[in-house]
Amino acid sequence: MRFNLKKIGLKKSLASLAVLSILLAPLALSGCAKSKAPATKASVPSGTITISGSTMLYPLNSVWAVAYHKLHPSVTVSVASTGSGFGISNAADGNITIGASDAYLTKSFRKRYPDLVNVPVALDDAQVIYNIPGIPSNINLKMTPKLVADIYLGKIKNWDNPIFKKLNPGYKFPNLHIFVVHRADASGTTFDFTSLLTDTSKTWANKVGRSLSPSWPVGSGYLGSDAVVAAVKSTKGGIGYVGLGWIIEYHLSSSAMLNKAGNYVIGSVKTIAAAANSALKAGGFPTDFDKSIVWNVSAKDAYPDSNFEFWMIMKKQKNPNTAKRIKDLVNWALGPGQAAKYTVKTGFAPLPVSVMGNVKKLLAKVK
Repeated sequence: MRFNLKKIGLKKSLASLAVLSILLAPLALSGCAKSKAPATKASVPSGTITISGSTMLYPLNSVWAVAYHKLHPSVTVSVASTGSGFGISNAADGNITIGASDAYLTKSFRKRYPDLVNVPVALDDAQVIYNIPGIPSNINLKMTPKLVADIYLGKIKNWDNPIFKKLNPGYKFPNLHIFVVHRADASGTTFDFTSLLTDTSKTWANKVGRSLSPSWPVGSGYLGSDAVVAAVKSTKGGIGYVGLGWIIEYHLSSSAMLNKAGNYVIGSVKTIAAAANSALKAGGFPTDFDKSIVWNVSAKDAYPDSNFEFWMIMKKQKNPNTAKRIKDLVNWALGPGQAAKYTVKTGFAPLPVSVMGNVKKLLAKVK
């Protein structure tokens, strides 16, 4: 089954009403799964699970919600796309059941939200998209993280800059202003994107740094990945960043990004998985996943801006039935939900088998 995000994408104007919507009318949220399929033999307490946050993870959350509800018709899974920052804070406040996030719980997040646990559920990436007249839509232009940093710093302002021609000989770049697009909300996609720029540009690291909500030197901000996509598609000269799922759904042009091994790599399920496997094989990867896999991976075919995707869950649940529903859903997502018909089809790499033991230990903290 294919989920048409053009039809179900949540309007960002709902973000300000998200808490009330979830508390008062969870069945009305975008992505709500409805089915009359027979339930499985497993007994799961009836009720509603609300998942809100990451716009990058939204495509996968949506198809998981439908599939899980088919197995358990008495459990409604409502999904909303409101940004990772919203997902983290509202999961911690108890306004939603699960917060979806592209960012892991950093030391500062753990200090602020000590009762949260981040459970990895899949892998994705942050890719650069663009709309350049005269460049074929099926071309993955070569770019470097430093080049992208200079664009977002306002140092490179026009598409006819010689560096584009040097990296991509054979293509004519127009004398056209670069229209810089970024997220306006607290975004995990931004967290990953700015992590790449921070790791590869000293100027960016010193002036802006890594953040869900950085102080952008230039550009126009938009609420959510769907709005970023719309802005880039509708603006000649536009540049932005989104996850692989959005690129697949909207057939977007994306760059082949220089990785640490010196290769230009196109973001795909295969290259995302290569980045994760490279980070894990290096040894010493933290069992609580509080480490980025952006850039600092050595595999030749690793996409340099790959990342784990997380569900943020309160360790102590007020209602034991809620805890049972959460654990059953997460265990399903970590098992049957990792199948390619859910993950790969929506632009995500399944979790490596080698991490499942540690992931289950994190889930065990939910009681």
